[in-house]
Amino acid sequence: MKKKVTLKDIAQKIGVDTSTVSKALRKSPDISSTMQEKVKSIADKLGYRPNLLAKSLINKRSNILGVIIPDLRISFFSEATRGIYEEATKNGFESILLVHDENPKNEKQKLEFLSDINVDGILLNSVDENTNLDLYKRLQEEGIKIVCWDRKIRNSNFNSVTINDKKAAYELTNTFIKAGRRKIMFIGPNTGIPVAKDRYDGYLMALKENDIKFNKKLVLQTERTFESSHDTLFQVLKNGTEIDAIVCVGGLVAYGAGNAILESKLNIPDDILLGEFGDNDIISRLGVPFYSVNQNPYQMGKQSVDLLTQCLNDEKICAGSINIEVDHKIISRNTGVQKMKKNSIKN
Repeated sequence: MKKKVTLKDIAQKIGVDTSTVSKALRKSPDISSTMQEKVKSIADKLGYRPNLLAKSLINKRSNILGVIIPDLRISFFSEATRGIYEEATKNGFESILLVHDENPKNEKQKLEFLSDINVDGILLNSVDENTNLDLYKRLQEEGIKIVCWDRKIRNSNFNSVTINDKKAAYELTNTFIKAGRRKIMFIGPNTGIPVAKDRYDGYLMALKENDIKFNKKLVLQTERTFESSHDTLFQVLKNGTEIDAIVCVGGLVAYGAGNAILESKLNIPDDILLGEFGDNDIISRLGVPFYSVNQNPYQMGKQSVDLLTQCLNDEKICAGSINIEVDHKIISRNTGVQKMKKNSIKN
C-alpha cells in the first residue's frame, strides 16, 4: 500500500526543513513567492493532501458542518438536506450527514462524534427537547455553533429555522372543516416532541373556533412510525369509531394511517380525508388523494446554513435566540377530493 505523503517527504525532496514547507503551503509572508511555488509544485507532483484535523487545529476552523436528521426514508428530510448540502458547498463547507432514528442514545453518539472531529457547526433536527439538552449546551459552550431546523428546542437560546407549525395545523384542520368534516382525528406524538405539540395545538384551535366539541377518542398518541400509526388506527376503526378526516403529524404516520383505512375497506377521500406534514412522496404510494402541508424543505435547508454561517462569522448573532419562519402552504395532492354531503354528517 502506498504511503501517504508528508511534509517531511516534500522537505527532503526540496532540501529544506518541514517548517519552511508548512509555511509555504500556508502562503506565509515569511516565505518567498518563488519558494511557495516550488513547494506547491512538488507537493502536487507527490500527491500531498493536508491533514484536515491538524489544519483545523491551527486555523481554528475545519470548514465542516454536521447535519443530524431523524430518518432517511422521508422525502422532506432528503429535500432539506439537499438544500443544506448545496448552500454549504456554496459557502465553502463540507457536510457530514448522520441519522439518529428518533433514538436519544444514537443522537448523543452522533453529537459526540461531530465534536471529536472538530466541526464548525451542527444543523440539528433533534430527538426531544430535553433528552440531550445538557449536551447541546456543552457543545455550544465549547464553540460549536448549533442551528435547529424543523424542530425547535424550547427554553433555550438555540437559533432555529422552522415553519409556523401551529398555524399550519390550524389551516389544515380548517381545510377539512370547510369540506364538511367534523369527526377529525389527530394522530402522532402530540406531547413529547415540540413540533408535534405545536401541530396538536393548531388542531385544537381550529376545532374550538368552529364550535366542534373536543373528543379525546379522536386523539391517537402514536410514535412517528408506519407500524405504530397503522396498528393503532386499524384497531380503532375495527372497534367502530367514526372518523371523517385525519390530521397526521408526519409522512410515515400518514402512510401507516392510510394503509389502515384502506385495509378497513374504507375510501380515501370519500369516507376519510387524509392530511400530513412535509408533502412526502411516500404518501403517493397509497394512490389516493390527500392534503399536505408543504414546508419548503429545500428553502429551510438553505436558510439554516445561511443562519449558521452568520453565527460563525459574528458572535453577536449567536448571543440571542433567532427563529426564522419559512413560508408554508396547504396542497391538495391528486384530484378527486370531494366535499362530504351535509346530510351524511352525524354530529
